[in-house]
Amino acid sequence: MTALSRLLPTTGALLCVGLLMWVGLWLYWPGIHGPELLDDRSSVLVIEDLKARPELAFDYIFGDKSGTLGRSVSMTSFVLEKMFLDEGISGGKKVNIVLHLLNGGLVIWLFWLLFRYLEVPRYRALAVVLGAIWLLHPLLVSTVLYVVQRMAMLATFFMLLGAISYLYWRFALIAGRAGAWRFLPVPVFLVIALLAKENAIVLVPVLLLLEVLWLQCAGRDGAVIPWLQRSSYGLIAGGALAVLALLVLQWDYLVGRFRNRAFTLEERLLTEARIVWDYVYQWVYPQVARMGLYQDDVVLSRSLSEPPSTLYAVLGWLLLAVVCAALLRWRAGRWIVLGIAWFVIGHSIESTVWPLELYFEHRNYFPAIGLVLALGGVFAAIARKWPQPAAPLLVCLGLCALLLSMLTSSQVQVWSNRSLLLLSQLNAHPMSARANIDMATEMARLGQIDAAHQYSLLAYEASAGAAGLQERYGDYQVRNLALSCIANEPVAPGVIDELGMENPDRPLSSVTTLLALVRLLQDDRCPQLDRVRFADRAAEIFLVDDFRRKASANIYSNLAVLENTLQRYDNALAYTEQLLAMSPNNTRGLLMKLHFATALGKVETAQAAIDALQQLDQQGKLTVGEQQTLSLYLENPGAGE
Repeated sequence: MTALSRLLPTTGALLCVGLLMWVGLWLYWPGIHGPELLDDRSSVLVIEDLKARPELAFDYIFGDKSGTLGRSVSMTSFVLEKMFLDEGISGGKKVNIVLHLLNGGLVIWLFWLLFRYLEVPRYRALAVVLGAIWLLHPLLVSTVLYVVQRMAMLATFFMLLGAISYLYWRFALIAGRAGAWRFLPVPVFLVIALLAKENAIVLVPVLLLLEVLWLQCAGRDGAVIPWLQRSSYGLIAGGALAVLALLVLQWDYLVGRFRNRAFTLEERLLTEARIVWDYVYQWVYPQVARMGLYQDDVVLSRSLSEPPSTLYAVLGWLLLAVVCAALLRWRAGRWIVLGIAWFVIGHSIESTVWPLELYFEHRNYFPAIGLVLALGGVFAAIARKWPQPAAPLLVCLGLCALLLSMLTSSQVQVWSNRSLLLLSQLNAHPMSARANIDMATEMARLGQIDAAHQYSLLAYEASAGAAGLQERYGDYQVRNLALSCIANEPVAPGVIDELGMENPDRPLSSVTTLLALVRLLQDDRCPQLDRVRFADRAAEIFLVDDFRRKASANIYSNLAVLENTLQRYDNALAYTEQLLAMSPNNTRGLLMKLHFATALGKVETAQAAIDALQQLDQQGKLTVGEQQTLSLYLENPGAGE
């Protein structure tokens, strides 16, 4: 009878989990019709048809440069999707939705284990309701329906598996069934998570705090395990000192990494103090009207008083630290502190000293689990002392999940339609350069060139005071040329002649803007634009003999591609030499040099490129595709002619 009484609540809870998964699928599925976004184009849609050339799969898996470790696990998922599903951006969104549901199941599993350990009344229902709040929260829509953010989702998937594995090892240790093999899945899942996205390293401090704040190093009969307590506190103290030492010793290096940003390290830290509070606000009181992908209009904190909210944000964090220190005196307080620490530590990589853009909602995907856990800690503290309010409190939490699901549904509908998404982003962020650029492109596609140029001007003006994207006037001019191409409108010759007149030392900064125009010219989609005249003007600007670097390596690469399209191999080779002067071991640049030198009959130059490529090949630095291209030239010396 006792076993049956345990089974019935468990079965009911599992049925509720199944229903929740179905609701989540139903809410998110319309989102599969949404558009590709930002890095989707450079990380996902660039993957070629691997069914015809499966040998290139490893190039994509190990060739991604998004992070320090390459993110091979995430790229493997994109490659497998391309090989076996191949439904374009829609297929990518389907995979993301399923992965989000799996993560929701893991969150529920984690909470189930945590609150069962505390013997919280109705812990099964609590785990399901808290998991529903996380799964159905509208702040996560921009992660799930932005395909490339599968990287964050996969990292969270394996981090959750690591945390769950750690709990099972600990429960076995409490029961006296200790064994090193039981702990082995934890580091395995951590390594896999790191190969999905590097910020998975935050799992280590999260597990240490989970041990000291939630499990409290307890063993059989509640007695403290001395070696575990010493190890946990020692690692926490050692890790904190190591991070502090690195910050002190490497501060100048970290400051230097902000050279190409519109803000300094100090300004970023002050701004993030406000932004992370805004994440909390959006989680507690969602304002879906301003949610979305484009947050590049965020106001930069120049000092504690500019804007004034910066000082309040910093004081808020200091006050929160004092409150957490006070809560540590009580066992129930430690549960709440763990949730808060989970959230803060989850942001410790992407919202602190690294020179990343300031605001992205997807950074909350893993940290937000901590906010929900803190809420569960409050419930546990109340329900353990006064069990009677547990049921009505669960009903209130369930209503919160229901309201959040309604907001999520509206967000998904917006994200399922390109025009709706563009309009919503522009309405919410009229000073966003990216939102205005997208609207300009959309107007050009509709043939409304005057409106397109108006939004393009707004984007340029917005970027001037932005903390994110900052354009040069030349970028604005190049974008207008691309917009005229898209709208099939004529371009006056004088417009091309004006390129580079402003900021002549470095007229262009946006690689993506130039690349968009070059691709249009390469595909001959601009019959109204004299591409030879444009290439001549670019050569006048960038092919100079005073050895000044007027652009980044990628801009020289794009201009070389344009000259290759025009079969002007001398100019293409000159651009490539500029590229290689900045990046000598750039394999793409060396292959381009080989191609152009061969086409021009410059045997010695071609042989120098071959020697450099063969040396890189011996070092294992060429991809399969690059090896095949090099072999083609070795087998047929006239391949480029």
